[in-house]
Amino acid sequence: MNTTPLIEIRNLSRWYRDNPSPLFDKLSLSLDTNDFFVLTGKSWAGKTTLVKFITGKLTPPEKTIFYNRQDMTTFSAEDIQILRKRLGIIYQDYQLLEDLTVRDNIIYPLELYEVGESVIESKLKQVLQKVNIKHLLATPVKLLSAWEKQRVSLARALIHDPEFIIADEPTGNLDRENTQIVADILMQANKEGNTIFLITHDIHLLNYLKAKHPIKLYVIK
Repeated sequence: MNTTPLIEIRNLSRWYRDNPSPLFDKLSLSLDTNDFFVLTGKSWAGKTTLVKFITGKLTPPEKTIFYNRQDMTTFSAEDIQILRKRLGIIYQDYQLLEDLTVRDNIIYPLELYEVGESVIESKLKQVLQKVNIKHLLATPVKLLSAWEKQRVSLARALIHDPEFIIADEPTGNLDRENTQIVADILMQANKEGNTIFLITHDIHLLNYLKAKHPIKLYVIK
């Protein structure tokens, strides 16, 4: 059995400029294959900054963040791009291509891999069964509601069978009912073998997950 963590963080500290208090101090955690890992804490606790480190948008200090045992500070720009292709990322603000259709947004990760049209159609069919937005495929994203955009974001994150999924505050713009639906989709994805790294300060979401599904919880103080 492979026990190598997908992501391992060792004693990571981060300060904002001109602020003597650390955003987080000597943070250590590991994300293993098939985990449903939930990182929580108060607003402005550094959760989104941590996502930027993991995805290579920020460069961490040496020997603090490891991807498959490799120190991420040694990654080239090409290595970072390869890593990002292996991730599925769900953002609070969606980060969709507003002028493109729902279909074009969902299949975008597959187009990065340059897979054939038959593979695209097969994977699109599978993911649409999970998020229930088939009726919106031809609709430009800019015409969608917040909840519909989040479904598109979920579908885009799932479609290419990523090594793991990062969900960064995915319910911040949603009501309670739709928050639970997002949780259900992520829990089902985890049951089907997807590794989940969820960042949230949504107490309702956290309590719902704890009642429904085994999770690994880390609280940033």
